[in-house]
Amino acid sequence: MTARVLGAIAAAALVSACAIAPPRAARLPPITAPGFAPERDERRLWHEAEEMDARAKKSGAVLADAGLERYLLGVARRLTPRAALDRLDVRVRVIEAPGLSAFVSPDGGVFVTMGLLARLENEAQLAIVIGHELVHAVNRHAIVEYRTFKEGAALASGLPFGLGAVGTLAAVTGYSRDLEREADEEGLAFAAAGGWDVGEATRPFEHLAAWVKEEEIEEPFVFATHPRLEERIESYRALLRTRYAGRRGGDLGRERYLAAVREVVLASARLDLAAGRFGPAERGAKAYLALRPGGAQAYALLGDVARQRGGDGAPGAALAAYRRAVELDPRCPEAQRGLGLALARSNDREGARAALRAYLALSPAAVDRAWIEGDLAALEGRAR
Repeated sequence: MTARVLGAIAAAALVSACAIAPPRAARLPPITAPGFAPERDERRLWHEAEEMDARAKKSGAVLADAGLERYLLGVARRLTPRAALDRLDVRVRVIEAPGLSAFVSPDGGVFVTMGLLARLENEAQLAIVIGHELVHAVNRHAIVEYRTFKEGAALASGLPFGLGAVGTLAAVTGYSRDLEREADEEGLAFAAAGGWDVGEATRPFEHLAAWVKEEEIEEPFVFATHPRLEERIESYRALLRTRYAGRRGGDLGRERYLAAVREVVLASARLDLAAGRFGPAERGAKAYLALRPGGAQAYALLGDVARQRGGDGAPGAALAAYRRAVELDPRCPEAQRGLGLALARSNDREGARAALRAYLALSPAAVDRAWIEGDLAALEGRAR
């Protein structure tokens, strides 16, 4: 889900909402209420959510990591009220995108981006995010928004795996202010009941605010307008000053969290580099090295950042990073490829040939094989 796509949908959603200005639909009892049964239009939304989940997995937009999904599901189930576990299909999917976003489908499917997981610092922060989203599902906010903004149905086609009208509005603009405040309050209660440190409550939104500033984002999606972010942060601060004023400590789960998301940190950094975001890519690679000091792939990524960004000292920095990567793991294809390209730029033809040959031997089906073979031919003085 790119900023451009989400921003375009958000603009359309806001124009539609402002033009229609519909009255608020009536609130419904939570799904934990005795005798709960989904209403007809609500069942349709749940069915759409199931289809969306299937499309998401087939599209390739969802990270295929069973271990990480099990970890995230464990956190989500620890947060979810017992009565809701029997009525929601609680699950957590990781979207392969470097931006910071999270949303929930009406039937309890939570979606988080790799970028958000890479930026969070501990399990308590993750619990704040997932708890907030689960409240939207438990309290049936989706059907309330659907009945309020039925005209948003035409927006469903804009996202990669067909998010649907209500999910689109939720992911893009956030729910209405009263529902978001409710999710803040009750989601924090979920985290507190699960034993996590509620003192971390503001941190996820502070990460979002930092990301918005870094990316110079102006589109009003994923709480990205400054007023909405400030509302979320102040909402949590008020809860910490009042309801949780005497609460100290709690489970941070830092080691568990970092062990679970370590590879996501590197994968997200690669996505940042592919998008030309050199600063976040460099930060991500260094964050990965803090978790795995001998990570050859991270050094190779740092070399790629320096080589592609350019500037004073970049060739030397790239070459040093690639050499360190090869020293740590001579069988790292990215390191050999980068080293070969960097040596070619420094006119070390023999060294470049050796590294590029090593790369092709390690990655015989490399997508850039023809290009690298062309470089080798040029280095060897052969015409192709």
